[in-house]
Amino acid sequence: MKTGSQRCQRVARELQRRIGLWFAQGGGDERFRAVTLTRVELSPDLRFARFLFALEPGASETPESVELALARAQARIRREIGRGWTLRHVPEIRFAYDRELESVRRVDDLLQTIKPPQT
Repeated sequence: MKTGSQRCQRVARELQRRIGLWFAQGGGDERFRAVTLTRVELSPDLRFARFLFALEPGASETPESVELALARAQARIRREIGRGWTLRHVPEIRFAYDRELESVRRVDDLLQTIKPPQT
C-alpha cells in the first residue's frame, strides 16, 4: 500500500494522530501505552489502512503479544477512528510490528561498540 496522493497523506497523518493519542491515553489496555505508531500505509481508495508500530525501549511486552492485543481491539479502534470522522468509510485496519526500527537500533548498538582508531 502506498500513500501517494496528498489526500492519502493527509488522511494517514490524521489516522496516526488520532490513534497515537488514543494509545497514549491507554486505549483501554495498558499495553498500548508502550506503542508508538511509526507510519500508516493507506490504499489509494482509503478503504484499507496498515499501522506499523514500535514498542518503547524496555517495554515489558513482546511485539507478538501487543500485535495480538491490537488485533483483538480492532473493532474498538475502528469505532474510535469513526468518532467525528467526516469521510464516508472508516478504513479496515491491520497492525504490524515495524522491524525497521529494531534493525536501526541494532546497527546503532553495534556502532557504539566499535572503538575509534588510536592516533
